[in-house]
Amino acid sequence: MRALIVFVLWMPAFMVQADLYWQPVPGKGGAHGGAAKMFKLAEQTPDAKRTVALLHSDLQRNPLEVEKGIYRVKGSGKNNYHALVAREEGSDYRHLAVRYLYFNGKPVDGSPSDLLAESLGELEIVPDPLPREHWRYTSDKPYRFMVQFKGQPLPEQPVLVMTETGSTEILHSDSDGVLKLVIPDDFATVVPGARKNPPGELRIFSEVDREGINYQSSLSMSYYVNPTHWKSASLGAMAALGGLLFGLWLNRRLPIHSRRKKR
Repeated sequence: MRALIVFVLWMPAFMVQADLYWQPVPGKGGAHGGAAKMFKLAEQTPDAKRTVALLHSDLQRNPLEVEKGIYRVKGSGKNNYHALVAREEGSDYRHLAVRYLYFNGKPVDGSPSDLLAESLGELEIVPDPLPREHWRYTSDKPYRFMVQFKGQPLPEQPVLVMTETGSTEILHSDSDGVLKLVIPDDFATVVPGARKNPPGELRIFSEVDREGINYQSSLSMSYYVNPTHWKSASLGAMAALGGLLFGLWLNRRLPIHSRRKKR
């Protein structure tokens, strides 16, 4: 208990109270489907000037309106990653929440690297890179992110990494502003088969103060069970079955006299 109290007292203020972040709302629609995806903004500042937009894969911006606390994000008809961006501004603060979404649609000239190069706010946590098409963030695997302030790398910057299941870790960017993290493998139960395991939620937060203004940034994403949980077992079973079948085949190929037991 004493160690926990010391840990909480040591943490910076932003790590005690979570920043603004995107949270998915359960509903219909596949991971890459055209159905609307639903999200809400957690930890909003009541009196803030707030703007919310979807940045398309070709860098076109569409403002989004809230309805009963929910933002419904429909496909743009364009292929590849989009950025869901929320900004809050006040006299002494700038808050940013980002989430990258993949939509199917017509091919566009832009690439994910163009989307990542677009400035979304002063303090940013940028994937380096985004997962490739049909890939996704997976537990127990390493990923890289860039922590930057006004487009410049932010070295030795403290970052809070949290999952909805309760995993919490404080990391720091390196001298080049690169944040390296391994997504926790903290699923309570794992059922064999990718589609049988609901995803978890990962949230990354950071904060800086400059010239009397507090800047906060968050990046949220879904992450999935590492397939090695069931693939290793199935591969072992297949290897054992293969060995048995090979043994039976080899036994039939041997001459009869070589299969007889010697007396």
